[in-house]
Amino acid sequence: MTHAPDEPQQPDEAVSPEAPEQPVVEPERSEHAAAADTVEPEEIASDDEVTVRRAPKVFAFLLMGGALGVLASLILTSLFPFDPGTSPASTYGYFSLWGLTFGAAVGAVVAIVVDRVSLRRAKTLRAERRRVDAPEPPAVEGELE
Repeated sequence: MTHAPDEPQQPDEAVSPEAPEQPVVEPERSEHAAAADTVEPEEIASDDEVTVRRAPKVFAFLLMGGALGVLASLILTSLFPFDPGTSPASTYGYFSLWGLTFGAAVGAVVAIVVDRVSLRRAKTLRAERRRVDAPEPPAVEGELE
């Protein structure tokens, strides 16, 4: 197979301009192919009532609460004197686990409160839903070369 362009097709016999025109014959089309050209896409519309509100992202509240809890444990452990038998890092690590847990719990509670407040501000609107079913393309008969 080459990628060269096809040679232009020339008629076998030269046709003079005075010659009568030949009738153009189109190939016959199957009924299925003719019906596929005339079928319009079917559109189905329905009205629905939807509730629109701004809901909080709970993961962001959990992450922020945990970060603030770790920061609070750093501040609290640095305010009090350390036990001479342990290192400051191990004391901070222990209390930061508690700060992370309680901070994430407080963040979850705040997210729930904000979610409840957003339910009060929710609006009910009418939305139109449209579904368009496109006709299936006609099957192509023959072999690929």
